[in-house]
Amino acid sequence: MVGMLLNAGRSNGRGGRRTSIQSPPQVLSSVPLLVYEYEDPAVVHPAGSTPTAAAKMLMYSLPERSIVYTHDSRPQAMEGNFFSTPQGWLVILGQVTSEASMWHPLTGETITLPPIHDDHYIPTNCKCLLTHNSAAHPDCAVVLLDVADPLMWFCRVNGGADRRWGQHTYDIGDYEFLDEFRTPSTPTKKVIGSVAALKGKLHFCFMESHQNKMCVVDLDFPSDHGHPPTVEFHEFDVSPEFGIKFPDGICSIHLVESMDELFAVCVFYVGFDPTNVSAARIFKMEDSCGEETVAWHRVDDIGDRAFLLTGTNMATWCSASTNNLKGSTLYFFLDFLLGDRDLYIYDVQEQSMETVQVHDQLDSKVVHTEPYWINVPPF
Repeated sequence: MVGMLLNAGRSNGRGGRRTSIQSPPQVLSSVPLLVYEYEDPAVVHPAGSTPTAAAKMLMYSLPERSIVYTHDSRPQAMEGNFFSTPQGWLVILGQVTSEASMWHPLTGETITLPPIHDDHYIPTNCKCLLTHNSAAHPDCAVVLLDVADPLMWFCRVNGGADRRWGQHTYDIGDYEFLDEFRTPSTPTKKVIGSVAALKGKLHFCFMESHQNKMCVVDLDFPSDHGHPPTVEFHEFDVSPEFGIKFPDGICSIHLVESMDELFAVCVFYVGFDPTNVSAARIFKMEDSCGEETVAWHRVDDIGDRAFLLTGTNMATWCSASTNNLKGSTLYFFLDFLLGDRDLYIYDVQEQSMETVQVHDQLDSKVVHTEPYWINVPPF
């Protein structure tokens, strides 16, 4: 299917070939969409085999508060290995070819990317994002982050024949496990968790020696093909004045870029129970911070915005009023790995939470990736 999307290419004036394709499936007009790919529990696979694709797909429309698509396969235009980005574009990689492209779920527009050759093996379960809100920005790049190993792949969206994929292995420290909890398969190297793009740079937070840290990532694409694309990591302390104070227990952090502002959404749990939320707080990064320190301050209102959180495709946002939603709300899961398929809605101002049962496929096995959003923010 990816090859079919790329056949009628035309120049976009910036060197990246674009293609006008058939109108996207009508169901995609109901964004934001919460998407589940799962396997029917009745399906039996031979011993030792691994399913290579989802048997079924379900889409839940947030504005309509209902399931708008349930089928034994994806919509035709979404075939292949694809990754949803917080900026709205879907990045599609050929399953049996080296072709790669970006596809917009509302306009049907396609941007071809350089082929991914055999020296770049990209897993099917990756975080994916663009460095800029607009794919038309001359410096916009697409980035894929392995969720299991400290690897990343990146490529400029525009630039024609000058574009090429870069790969980088990074090191942000080791996981700290007690020896009794280690197994031969226990990962040792930390990977980038919560990440967002702000004005062309990647931002992510991590822990080092029990201290909160922020890292800003710069991508560089030399014009000289003799020099491969490069990555630079810049580490900053988090200002104690605006430090994120965690109550006892565990916390999940989601970075959200919205209207050129960066937010950290912290969901706190009672003790170490990932199904019991005690509170949620939102912090905003200061526009101006020192060269060595990143400052945050807490906010109790995000206006006419709803933040949509998941694991793999990180976080995105939408206008609340235009999507029949309440402003200053968070949408997220609790412990998906324990089988929780419900969607939770947290009111930031009232500090209250509502539960929405998205579907009743509680015995199904999710494949490909965790549930994710297909959403086009109002840039």
